[in-house]
Amino acid sequence: MKIALAAAAVAAAALTAVTAAAQPASAAENTFADCPALPAGADPAQWRCEVLDSAATMSFGTVRDLPLGPMRLTFAEGKLGGQYAQVFGALRSEPVAVPGLPHGTIRFGYGGYSDFHSDAQRKGEMDLVAEFDAPYLPRNCATGVIHTVLRADGPTRVVSTDPLTLQFATRDDEFAVPATENCGPQARLTNRRLGLPAAAGTNSYAQTTTVRLRDY
Repeated sequence: MKIALAAAAVAAAALTAVTAAAQPASAAENTFADCPALPAGADPAQWRCEVLDSAATMSFGTVRDLPLGPMRLTFAEGKLGGQYAQVFGALRSEPVAVPGLPHGTIRFGYGGYSDFHSDAQRKGEMDLVAEFDAPYLPRNCATGVIHTVLRADGPTRVVSTDPLTLQFATRDDEFAVPATENCGPQARLTNRRLGLPAAAGTNSYAQTTTVRLRDY
């Protein structure tokens, strides 16, 4: 399930970047609004900010083939002390109605860990949490941490070379989805309706991603 995860890999086998093509300056700046501050000692000339916009479909528990809302992942990568380094920026996603949860929605949030070092097959990994919202659920009702590893699902497609714009598909069919936490008196019913916890191998996540890149 790797929600929007996939990060760079091209430029001769490792670069996944894109640029805000033909956008007004104000729109481009808004795209890169979540670019994180660089770590102390980092040379900005050796770093770039990457913004990944993804459309995804997910199956887990009793929920099958659910189209998720738009997701945007932002991070920075570069060299620090001669070694590859990265800094997480933000993960933003839009809520969508979830079957089995009356008047309820699901969206995905950052679970506290990410690694976007990628190659031709592995596009990255991230910890996520599925956040649920409904009139009868506490505000912080969510699953436990979902560890996702996104792998390439086909070749990277070059959309444009001026500026460089790439698209690729990824999927994860091996992640587990834990039961919900902090869901109050409705926790047991919520888990039963959603089929949680859902063991690894019974869930799937597929997404298509476009990456935009900006130098620091």
